[in-house]
Amino acid sequence: MGITRIPFIIGGIAILGACTGLFAKKFRPVVACLLAWLVQAPYIVVTDYFWFTLSNPPAVALSIITTIMVTLGLEALVCAVLADIIVHFVKKAGITL
Repeated sequence: MGITRIPFIIGGIAILGACTGLFAKKFRPVVACLLAWLVQAPYIVVTDYFWFTLSNPPAVALSIITTIMVTLGLEALVCAVLADIIVHFVKKAGITL
């Protein structure tokens, strides 16, 4: 795991985690995570656009941001599905935390 030069990543992860936790109280993990991603997405687009236009033309910055958003969306979907499966088996086994 490397150290990133983008200072906004901590804020994006905090938004994603906090919103997922809040939404998980009312929704299944898949829905909660995807809703949290929708809350996080504008923050990522704005901060990354600012960051990448410092050293790139706007068209290049938008192509980088598009790649990042697709990757983050797929990662959120995979993690949400796995969390939903794990929650199902934990409840089925009767394990409480």
